[in-house]
Amino acid sequence: MKKLGILVLVAMIGVTFSSCKKETPQSVAEKFLSAYVKADFETAKTVATGDALDQINQLVNLVSTNPEFFPSNLSYENLNCQEMGGRVKCTYTMVEADQRTEGYYIDLEKVNGKWMITALGYEGEEMPEMIEEELPTDTTAVDELAEEMTEEASEQI
Repeated sequence: MKKLGILVLVAMIGVTFSSCKKETPQSVAEKFLSAYVKADFETAKTVATGDALDQINQLVNLVSTNPEFFPSNLSYENLNCQEMGGRVKCTYTMVEADQRTEGYYIDLEKVNGKWMITALGYEGEEMPEMIEEELPTDTTAVDELAEEMTEEASEQI
């Protein structure tokens, strides 16, 4: 009976130590991105702070008013994290359907002893442009509105 008690105690200690595994910048980045691409912003916010947290909150507000804004077929790949001083920069490729866009990044810093996402963005000069086929071609509504505004302005003069 004593041997069984000791065995249970050793097993409990082993489980305790294995569950205390230290989070790495890579694992925090994976947790954030996995939640982000699923639109699980509450989980993403648990590892975000500063500007990154502000951006997620803005995205939450935007998606709550326009759910179609956030794509449902989003994923990421090629996560590569590199330490630079006390910070870590992770780059990755965003995948939407069959379109891959390289150049996305997240920055991590230790905050109160924990790795946190402090910034996220796109490294290119501009965000990827829409494909020409996706651009609106019918400008009738815009033209009509502009004409109405011009008429109203001329009536006020």
